[in-house]
Amino acid sequence: MQIAARIEPIDAVNVIEAGESRSAPRRRANQMASLRQRKAPPEMIQVVDISAMGCGFRSRWPFVAGTRVWLSLPGLETWAATIAWYEDGKGGLQFENPLHPLVAERYASGL
Repeated sequence: MQIAARIEPIDAVNVIEAGESRSAPRRRANQMASLRQRKAPPEMIQVVDISAMGCGFRSRWPFVAGTRVWLSLPGLETWAATIAWYEDGKGGLQFENPLHPLVAERYASGL
């Protein structure tokens, strides 16, 4: 008998809930950042997971899905993204251009 298995890091966020799709697995993060909408001052958010394609965040400010925003992470140029979803203080961003995988890993590991 043969069994297929795949080993992944324990802190990878690979669970996809019903109706949710991801183009890349996300890794947990704990990074403060700012998120700015067009013609609005930046709002502080907490990035809770990240991949090259997007990130999850928490915010006390409401955001509307489909809104174009600019994410500012410490040490990284401002990065354009779209609010993929937002509900009850939690949301997801889809980056317009992917981050380099090593950059995403840097923020995932909290360096």
